[in-house]
Order: sequence, then structure tokens, then C-alpha cells
Amino acid sequence: MASSPSAVGARAAAKQLKALMPPSFHKLRISDELAGCFDAGGGGGGGAQGPTALVVSPFGKVWRVEVGRDGDGAFLGRGWAEFLAAHGVGVGWFVVLRHAGRGALTFKAFDTSFCIKEFAAPAAVMASRSSKGISCKPQFIRIVYPNLTEKMIIPARFVKHYVTEEYLNSRTAVIFSPLGKFWQIELENNPSGMFFAGGWSQFLEFHGISKGDVLLLRYEGNMVFKVKAFGLNGHQKDFKNQDAGILLNVEMQQESLSPIRKRKNNDEKSSSKENKRPKSSVTYLNTKLPLKKPDYQIGPSSWIRKEINTYALECLLPLSIKFCRGIGFQNTCTITLKTEIDSTRSWKVHGATYKTYGCILGYGWKSFCQENRIKTGDLCTFNIMETTLWHVTIKRSPTSADTKKQKE
Repeated sequence: MASSPSAVGARAAAKQLKALMPPSFHKLRISDELAGCFDAGGGGGGGAQGPTALVVSPFGKVWRVEVGRDGDGAFLGRGWAEFLAAHGVGVGWFVVLRHAGRGALTFKAFDTSFCIKEFAAPAAVMASRSSKGISCKPQFIRIVYPNLTEKMIIPARFVKHYVTEEYLNSRTAVIFSPLGKFWQIELENNPSGMFFAGGWSQFLEFHGISKGDVLLLRYEGNMVFKVKAFGLNGHQKDFKNQDAGILLNVEMQQESLSPIRKRKNNDEKSSSKENKRPKSSVTYLNTKLPLKKPDYQIGPSSWIRKEINTYALECLLPLSIKFCRGIGFQNTCTITLKTEIDSTRSWKVHGATYKTYGCILGYGWKSFCQENRIKTGDLCTFNIMETTLWHVTIKRSPTSADTKKQKE
């Protein structure tokens, strides 16, 4: 049966963002949707060895990479490790994979600075790109943590390399949203860096962007950014199918908070009309939620409590930078986790700190979660014995399978 045009279009647009942990270098887990693009009839290479993706290198070369399946789902296998090694991709990087049709898989890499990696392509390849009008615009990604909802820092390396001197003291930036609307965001500059500040939390709220989501921002120049968002599963969020009521609220929010396409006198004339509108649909926008107390303690008995979500299980566990600094955790290090003080059993996890947050991640963290059967919703309290020695107590979520078994 022939595929419908809409199905073919959806296949061609399949996209996924993935964080690279050590196991990902030999077998990168991908979604069934993305893998399906390379099944029989999907345009991928086939044959006796099964489906193959033609991964397009920034160097102009095409790499044949196996698209396989096992009991845990779909993955990129043979050829993937060699592809990453040839491009110098490291642990902790993010990649964005996109099916471009006819079995081709495009590739973007973001290094640990969260900026897109610019590969030095041969002169012949660069000339070919120029002739076709193709260019790679500056881009960076940001994970949305709870402490980044009011304001979000722009990576220092990005500001240094791409924000020209004339814009370093800009007071505003323009965000072109996935809904086709322009938002004016106030910029904040301080010794820590450049931030998206005023209007940022409203932008996230209106678009349903929440903690754990990943934003990809492409710089168009003149402090204008185009935004895409990826969910916890790495899939790009589809904002076009949002509820009509939400879209109406976005329209109203754009008029009241981000009138960059109107002159001041037009705003003043329309202010009386805005006041006559029913307030019920947008009242919650102006209602600030009570600030939640930090779920940690710094002192003689330091601890931090974290509820585990899907992102923590699959990628990394973010930590408050204030807490990290308070316990002396300020650089990359190895942290030992123990669930019983007197036991010899322990797990070595990779710890890292950045300007606005710290985190634990890596193969050791995944092993800790798997071997202790940690599930989404479980509550882990990390008691700090020493800066790099943490005792962990685990409180099971009422909905977890382990809790149900104990009750039975």
C-alpha cells in the first residue's frame, strides 16, 4: 500500500536530540519513528545486513551506519562509533539527528560549551555549500532547569564568538517562536554573563516548555533568535497542534507583553481596549507562584533532595550551583555514591559544575540508577559525608513497581 503524502512528509521531518553517554558511542538509542524512516520502503539502504542510514558528514562524506533493533528498541550500530571518532565527538555532547529523505540522516553536534560544533570542512566542500547558498548559522542549546525559568544565560563562548561589540550592551533580544510569533525579551548583563530575562518565563509558560526540555536557539543576527524545543524523549515538540485556546492566549500575550511590531502611540491607543477584555483567560499570567524553598541544606550536615524524572534517568541529574559551591564541589571530579555506609559497595559517578548549575552524570550514574532500581518519581536524598563521598537514601514513589511489591 502506498504511503500518503502526509506520512511521507512526517517521515522526512523525523528529528531527535540525544545526549551522548559512554554506551551511546557504540549503540545510540533512537526513536522508533526515526528508525522507521530507514525500514523497507522508507528510503534507507537495505540488503542482507538490514536497514542502513546514510549519515551526512560535515566534511562532505557519507557514512553508512546500521539501523538495528533489539529487545530495548531501535539503535544506530555498526559504523556509528567510527563516525563519532572521525569527527572528534566526546562524552557529554548533544547531537541532533534529522531524516532528510532518501535514507539520508543529517547530523549536528553541540559540545560541552552547548554551542554547535563548527567542523573545518575541506575548501571544495565549502565552495559547494556557498554555491548552493547553504550555511550553518550559529546555534546553541540550553536545558531548561527549574532555576532557568525566570532567566536563562547565553553560553559565554557563544557571546564571545557571535555577538558583535555593537550588540554587547543591547537591552533586548527578539525571539521568533515556534508558533510564528515575535517576542521581545529583555537582556540582562552582569559579571556572570548575558541572560534572557524580562519576559522569558512568560515565553516558556505560553509554549508549554518545562523543566527537562531542551531548547535549540539559532542566531539570525542583530540579536534575533529562532527557537526549537525538544521534550524529555528527545523528540522535537510540535506546537502547531496545540489547543486553539492556548494559541488565543499566546496572541493576547504577544499584544500585551511583546508589541515589537507596534509603535508606542498605537500601544497607548489600544491600552483602553485591552482593559475592556475579559481577564479570566489570562489572569494567571500575572499571578506569581509562591517561591519554593530550596530542597537542600548547607552546613555541618549538608544534604540535597532530588525527585527523579526521565531526564535524570537517561541523561544527568542537575544540582543547584549554590549547593555545589557550598559543599566545595566546584570542578569536574569523581563522586562516590553509597547506599549503606558500612558496605563496601559503591558507585563512581562523574560530577561537573558550570556557571549556573552542577550535575552528576555518566555511566556510573546510570549504573547506580539501574542497580538500585530507581524509577521516575522516586525521591533520592544525597547526604554529604565528604565533598566527593555521598550517602544516598531512596524513597520509592507510591506508583513505582517496587513499592507495590512491598505492599503485596
